[in-house]
Amino acid sequence: MTESLKQIYILAGNDTVGREHAREGIIEGISRNHGQVTSVRFDTGDGDFSLFTQDILTPSLFQETRVFLIGHAQELDEEEISQLNELLDNPPPDCYLIIEIDEDKKGKESEPKTAKKLGASKRAAEGCSSYMEFPKPPEYRISQWLQNQVPLLFKRKISRVDADYLADLVGSDLDTLHSELQKIDIHLPAGQAIDRTAIEHVVGASRQMTVYELASALSQKQFPKALAIINSLFSTDFYAPLMISAFFRHYWALFRIRRFAEANPQVVKTFLSSRGYKDPAVDAAAYEIGLASGLLQEGEQRKIYPVIIASGIVQAARKFSDEELKTVLRWLLEFDAGVKTGKIEATEHEVQLFCFRIARVSELIRSGTDI
Repeated sequence: MTESLKQIYILAGNDTVGREHAREGIIEGISRNHGQVTSVRFDTGDGDFSLFTQDILTPSLFQETRVFLIGHAQELDEEEISQLNELLDNPPPDCYLIIEIDEDKKGKESEPKTAKKLGASKRAAEGCSSYMEFPKPPEYRISQWLQNQVPLLFKRKISRVDADYLADLVGSDLDTLHSELQKIDIHLPAGQAIDRTAIEHVVGASRQMTVYELASALSQKQFPKALAIINSLFSTDFYAPLMISAFFRHYWALFRIRRFAEANPQVVKTFLSSRGYKDPAVDAAAYEIGLASGLLQEGEQRKIYPVIIASGIVQAARKFSDEELKTVLRWLLEFDAGVKTGKIEATEHEVQLFCFRIARVSELIRSGTDI
């Protein structure tokens, strides 16, 4: 075997994009050393695993270099894990093995469960294999993940601000982010950085917006942005009851946050003092606020970042008075009744006017208009 290569590669983790990039790099390295190679893949459900291992053990008739890929190894049963371990103990000399495990380690685990069953770390320490972990980043580190992966995947750069913007538009699903990055890559000249202009042109133009984004834009009193979202919503099938439900949940949460802040000012002060990511005190405060507002349930600490921190909902609650929020909630009940009785058709124009009232509720109350 070539000294710069290992015969066995075990790749674990739910960062599917990073893992795929590593796998492709391994296969390219094998090809550079051996020329043409033959790849054979096994996934659970593809058939009898023992027959697949027999194929590995059977010598090649044509002296070719073979690469055997085993996907979703966490789905192998105990007997199949035992067969795989026997194979890893004495692999045939004319092939390479790449094993992929869709698992991240949990809690105090030293390695993911299936990786431990295969002795991944121990084998790597003994020098007979390579073991790499690709944990899926938490949502608050998606921007950092983008900054690290874009140079590797596309030989480009992306700033932290633009990475934040892309994540806000697309979300935190890694495969979806990778797909959008591929579209942007095709659009840009070689080597050019991925910036906000490219993201808006490629991603923003094609992405269907949601009623939840509309509720958020209105609570931030960003009416021009709300108009763009309404236009996007009406470009496909618009369903008014879903919008009303999203609005009611959002504005009821704002009202409950204000009530919580009045009773627990120090908790909200701690939350607003945040100077960065992963501050235990801020996370604890965010969790309390999330529970009090009904946006989080018990045990949903993992949702703190997207639901409470990144959304800016606590800051939005400070932009309204109790009277303003009660007025918006009343308008929502009236609009809902109008839609259900047929008095309101919920056309794009009517929705625009309704959203204008919500965005301008402060001014309308002060002027005594449309209350």
